[in-house]
Parts: sequence; structure tokens; C-alpha cells
Amino acid sequence: MAEPLIDAKSRKMLQEKFQAELQADVDLSIFIGEENKEFGDFTVQFCEELHELDDRIKPTVHRNGNGMADKMGIESLPTVLIGWDQGYRIKYTGAPVGHEASSFIETISLVSRGESGLKSDTVAKLSEIDQETKIQVFVTPTCPHCPQSVMLANQIAIAAKGRVTAECVEASQNMALAQQYGVSSVPQQVINQDPESASVGAQRETQFVDQVLSYGASRYEEILAADLAQRAQAERLADDPGSPVMLTDSSFEEAVAKYPALVVDCWAEWCGPCRMVAPIINELASEYQGKVVFGKLDVDENQAVARDHGIMSIPTLMFFKEGQLAGTQVGALPKTALEAAMKGHGLI
Repeated sequence: MAEPLIDAKSRKMLQEKFQAELQADVDLSIFIGEENKEFGDFTVQFCEELHELDDRIKPTVHRNGNGMADKMGIESLPTVLIGWDQGYRIKYTGAPVGHEASSFIETISLVSRGESGLKSDTVAKLSEIDQETKIQVFVTPTCPHCPQSVMLANQIAIAAKGRVTAECVEASQNMALAQQYGVSSVPQQVINQDPESASVGAQRETQFVDQVLSYGASRYEEILAADLAQRAQAERLADDPGSPVMLTDSSFEEAVAKYPALVVDCWAEWCGPCRMVAPIINELASEYQGKVVFGKLDVDENQAVARDHGIMSIPTLMFFKEGQLAGTQVGALPKTALEAAMKGHGLI
């Protein structure tokens, strides 16, 4: 009998995760054959061990000769389809080994709940996709940044259910395909098999979704124009804003001088705790309209301010009173603690 792939400690953690998060059944269609047999055996065992932890994970093994591989557009083995019977188009070409096991497990959880985990405005934009679109993400097992890229592609496929196919391609197991797109660094993303679309490195949600829309949405130009207009409005330093002002390197000093009481939320799109703080900032911006202004500074896009103020961790909140920095707070704060910090720094 083969040694377990998932150790006892991980089994316990995964069992608790699945119990807390899984809702609907998730089908795993596993295609294997003599090609890459060792990786095929690994894939089957890994999926069966996940099933043992929670029977809502339902693996089905398809071996050579059953005729389904060609129908599903499967070009190499092993391949796993996640939630295909539920209408999702998520594919792992190559065994989910190394770091990719984490994205594989997290994708199962999202598919079970029918949630993408993307921002609400991102989901709204993805509803505009009206043409079949395919995202391929080339990865290697030792790449720590690859799961982030795979997850973003899978989340897009969940949000645009049935219209976007997300394929994680294990490059070392599919060298011919990797060479076809000139993959030399990972992660690398390719959209609709167009080499001109190739992007290397983990991509930001907003920019990558816009790139996907350029291939999959017939109204892309209209969507882009509306986005630019909305961004310009958000970056305008209004006299009495009731929602957070989007700050940039070029507008930051002006905002500090303009608003007697200013709270700046330093954040980044990839930061989970930042997303926890965001709705609180929105709420307080409305409640304290006319008294305190709230600004949001994306530190990835505005590195000069982050550097000048020594922002090393996010979220970081900066409190300005009468143009002077009154204090900072690192970490996600609940609403009551944020209000207490505002009071402590003399803003209210």
C-alpha cells in the first residue's frame, strides 16, 4: 500500500477546513494513462485522499480508451477537471504537486461554495464576457508565486462560469506546450493561445481582468472608458467627500494640505487584511463626512509615498492633523479600535 501523501497534521487541518467551508459536492474528473504514469498515480492518490477527508469531494478516474479525453479537449495526461459537471471550466494539466496543491485545494473550496472571492466590481465587469475565453497559467512545483496566479485565473473562471476556461499547466510535465509559448519564467499567463498576450509574474486583479476582458468582452472599449472616468472621479480631491478619496503619489501632499483631518489607508490589492479593513473605511467615510476625510493609497502603484513614509507592512493607517502626521497604526483594525485611534490622534 502506498504511503499517504497527506500527513496526519495536514489531514486534520484540511478536514476542519472542508467541514467549515464546503457546501455542494465537487466533481474531480481525473484523466490518466501510460503517459506520465508516475504523476498520474500521484494525482489519483491525492484526490482519493481528499475524498477520504470529505466525501463531498468526488473523484472519478478516466483511463485510456474511454473516449472522453478528446471530447473534453485534453491534450496530455494526467489532467484533472474541477467542477466540470457543475458548469465550471477549471483544468489542471499535470499533477498538482508542490506549491500547486494549495491552489488545487482552495479552488475545490471556492467551487463548492460557488464563490469567486473576487471584488464585487471585478465580478460585475466579468459579467460582460460574452465570448469563450481561455486562460493558461504555466507553473512549476517549486514556484512560490505560481499559486497566486493560478488562483486568480480560477477565480475568474468561477465568476464567469462557463464562459472562461482556466488551465493550470505544469510546465516541466508539459515541456512541448511550454516551449510553444516560450515559457522561460513562471508564472506565465497566456490568453486565448495568443503569444502576444503572454505576461510573466503574478498579475494584479484589476489589470489582469482588464486584459481578459479585452479578449472576451465585445463591449471592452466602453467598459474601459467607463473605468477611466470612474477612476478620475475617485481621484478628484472633493471638498467634502462622503467616500474614500483615491490618493496617488502626485496627489498625496495636496490632500494632506487640503484636509485638516485625514486618515490614509495604505493597502494593496493582494492583501487579505486590507480587504477586511476596506468596508470599515467606506462606512466611516460616510459617517464622518464633514469631519474626517479618508483616503486610500495603493502602495504597489504609489511606491514613492510608501517609501517616504517607511510603509513596510500593510494595511497601515496614517493619521494626519492640520497637515502633520499625528501617528500610524499597522494591521487590520475593527471599527471601534479605528475610531479610538482617530480620537487618540486628535482627529475627532
